[in-house]
Amino acid sequence: MMQSWKDHVIRHPLWGAVELTFAWHTVLLLFAKVILPPLAPSWYPDLGATVVNAICAAGVWFVLWRWEWLRVSGVATLGRLRRWWLAALMLLVACSYSAAGLEGSATVVVSGLVSLLWVGINEEMYSRGLVQETLGPLGPVHAAVGVAVLFGAGHIQNFLFFGDPLDDTLWQMLSAGFFGFTCAALRYAIGSIWPMVVVHGLDDFFQIRSPGSAPDWWQAAVYAFHLAYGLWLLRRYGAGGGSYECSITR
Repeated sequence: MMQSWKDHVIRHPLWGAVELTFAWHTVLLLFAKVILPPLAPSWYPDLGATVVNAICAAGVWFVLWRWEWLRVSGVATLGRLRRWWLAALMLLVACSYSAAGLEGSATVVVSGLVSLLWVGINEEMYSRGLVQETLGPLGPVHAAVGVAVLFGAGHIQNFLFFGDPLDDTLWQMLSAGFFGFTCAALRYAIGSIWPMVVVHGLDDFFQIRSPGSAPDWWQAAVYAFHLAYGLWLLRRYGAGGGSYECSITR
């Protein structure tokens, strides 16, 4: 079954990416809403979210392992260490959301940080790892755009299943799309998802724990930066196909 699914994904990368995205969201929602009971002890309020993301990450790892894509997807490698500095600008943007401070007790802050780092692991493995590797035959630019669209669109689940207002969700989808585009470009440049895991987790953490939303002008500047930086990275580093190793398993 796994081999036939892999063969289908290789033959139809766009449909395969859509199917994998849908499957990942389905598994996440099943564990978050149906299978697991609410897990929010006072000593670790975000236990439920941590467990769900760890389970989903394990599922993505299993698929990548069975398809022999762990290294070529950037998941089981540190990539080009000399290029990790390329993620520094993204890290600075993430840290900018902490300018107004952090809300919550020490327990809430630590719990949220650990949980959101697991979100970073899970979402980078599935999006910039599995989905991006699936879209690889389309070329770096089309693959990065596909990753951005699918990653952004997936955040509609926050409105449909987690009670977020529609207007907030639409902004989350736009923000996630731009963010995903730059992360996809960084994966091509670096050959690993792990710098983006750290950036992703801290970006979510600082935005959620910030006492207020960033000004609209700053968000607009961040979107413009993500687009410009992602395009520059693709032009500078995307020509070689982006993977740390040649994908000999295709």
